[in-house]
Amino acid sequence: MQVRNDFIMSEPAPFSLKEGETFFATVKEKLSNDEAIITVKGQDVHVRFQGEIPKEDKVVVRIVGIKDHVLQVQAVPKAAETNGPAAGLFPAGELEKAEQILLAQGIRLSKEEKAILRRFFEKAKGTLNEKLETVQALANKKLEVAESHLQAIHEALHGDSFGETLAQLADHLALLPSLRSSVENSLQALMGNGLQTSAEDNLQDWKENNHDFVSNGAKVFHSPAETDLMEEQEIPQKNQSAETAESQQTEWTYWNEEWMQAFPAPAKNIIVKTITEKLSQAALDFKKLQIEMNKKLENAAFLLDNGQTSARQQAKQLVEAVIRTLDRAILQGEFMLFTDMKTEKQMLQASAKLAEAKQLLTEGKQSDALKAVKEVKHLLEGLRFQPADVKVKHFVSAHPFSGEDPEAAPKQQLLPQLARILKFPLGEEVSARNTFEQFRQLGFHHEKDVFHALLSKQMAREPQNIKALLLKLSQGEFGVIAAQAEHAVANMTGQQLLSKFDAGNHMQTMFYQVPVLLHDQMETVRIYLNARNDGGKLDWQNCSLYFLLDTEKYGKIGILLQALERDLTVTIKTDSEKLTEALKALTETAKENLEEIGYNVKGITFAKMNHKHEEEKTAAETRKADERNSGKGYDWKV
Repeated sequence: MQVRNDFIMSEPAPFSLKEGETFFATVKEKLSNDEAIITVKGQDVHVRFQGEIPKEDKVVVRIVGIKDHVLQVQAVPKAAETNGPAAGLFPAGELEKAEQILLAQGIRLSKEEKAILRRFFEKAKGTLNEKLETVQALANKKLEVAESHLQAIHEALHGDSFGETLAQLADHLALLPSLRSSVENSLQALMGNGLQTSAEDNLQDWKENNHDFVSNGAKVFHSPAETDLMEEQEIPQKNQSAETAESQQTEWTYWNEEWMQAFPAPAKNIIVKTITEKLSQAALDFKKLQIEMNKKLENAAFLLDNGQTSARQQAKQLVEAVIRTLDRAILQGEFMLFTDMKTEKQMLQASAKLAEAKQLLTEGKQSDALKAVKEVKHLLEGLRFQPADVKVKHFVSAHPFSGEDPEAAPKQQLLPQLARILKFPLGEEVSARNTFEQFRQLGFHHEKDVFHALLSKQMAREPQNIKALLLKLSQGEFGVIAAQAEHAVANMTGQQLLSKFDAGNHMQTMFYQVPVLLHDQMETVRIYLNARNDGGKLDWQNCSLYFLLDTEKYGKIGILLQALERDLTVTIKTDSEKLTEALKALTETAKENLEEIGYNVKGITFAKMNHKHEEEKTAAETRKADERNSGKGYDWKV
């Protein structure tokens, strides 16, 4: 689809535009009588013509200046083209066009690379424009011109969607009926029945050895939705008043044994032992993290309370350190595999509030920053480690003792892996951590996980994810199955290449295709992300995020979120009036959820999905957001 190509082509690649220079350009979209989006050196630029826009698509333009943040250009008459400075720059053939696109990004081709490019144009499926868009995407990411890179990017941009490719593979493996049944029945039974904590000795040992954790009111294996299925048992606490005991009671629950019947007795003991050890360590890690962050915030508050200007920079460094610690804990901390959604949201709120304090310090508002730091310190002090039963059971289902055979054939392992990601997060609210874990289970971090496993010498069991299984299928099977697996691997690799982080660029772009199960059909949600580079990370306060889903029932649905200094606007695009009415009823809830994690929602609007120009409009909207987010100077991007 064109939207993905335009979006990927929005990779920031600033180039010199000097007054008086002349370039060949293509008029991509006319915005008014004198404003247009033109393509210059493979990049899209918003310009204003002096006089009317030429009727021809191919024009020669001269840069005359910048006014009101818009580039001013003048069309050069055809009579002057042959003698102008742009003469001979526009390539005659498609291969020459591709070379010019790469050259514009500073990539000079060797003889071998030119041969690779030629073979790609000769053998790759698709139109010439699609092939040029693939080359443009590769150039924007400044990737090496290699056959594997070109094939992977072309597959991701112009091949079948990732969900469609997986569905075709599952169909050839005769997994689709089992997959639908598994998603709708088996996993719901797994998450509904839960774990039977039959190893009483192990459980009691853990309680006795972790009295502090128990007495803090931790609720293990419990969710309000399953209260009617559970029996609650109060753990008596020594030297506590009746009121304190009631407020800090711990609930231990016991489910029926259906799910556990599949396991032999030793496996049940291993499950309970592993869970209790993991929860014990997670509680210790959580407490250690609290102490570390509160100490730094206390020091920051002390420095700010003195009112000295010289202490501002030191306090800012401490605040930044706590933000890094929080963000790392949310995405990498093992305790986040177990804690409840409320705790995760509170940690996100703390991170957002500290980002506000950091900005206030930059502006010299020490008293306001001090107030924000104290608020976060109070919030973090009140956090309690609360394991969520859904997350605990999901942890069990994703590990070897869940009953899966790690030595089973890849096609047998593929079914439970697909079922797990298609219903992720399995009855729980979507959160930052479980979304990250879904991407990991898909295999978007496969190479990184293997690398870390090798460094830590823990390769006894290879990381299990969809990409790992697809690689095995592509190498161990024959015919259609191997071919489908290869297509799926190439699609994923292309997405990874197009989402490559470039520390040298001010703006970052990413592109993902996430499979979902809708009405027994495997569909694909396409995700396009533009964000400012914030010290080697994506700046969540200044970014644009676009979700695109093509459904059989409602047609295309687009959701565009644009954030500027945490002020967020949301645009929902659909042609279905029924869906519009249904979603309007949820806007207040959506607004509350977004504000809970630190955004200031300025508005949620609905618009029609303009199929003819949707792609260009989306790209233009994203581009305008990028220009506002560019900080200083004029950063002209595609």
